[in-house]
Amino acid sequence: MAEDRVEELKRILQQNDVGVANAHEALEHHLNQLHRLGATLEDNVCEVLRKVIAQAEAIEELDRITNWTWRK
Repeated sequence: MAEDRVEELKRILQQNDVGVANAHEALEHHLNQLHRLGATLEDNVCEVLRKVIAQAEAIEELDRITNWTWRK
């Protein structure tokens, strides 16, 4: 039962993988939109995107350092 859940969670992680480059691009695009609208402060979307970037960077580094063994 627990193994099935682990496999399901791994599948969810894979399906929702966001690469660092994609997250940076999304953040830059959003910041540009805010600027065009005249906003002077970042919003909650920026905060979330920065967290996604940090998470993606950590995952990429863990994959590299552990040769993907941390995911097993």
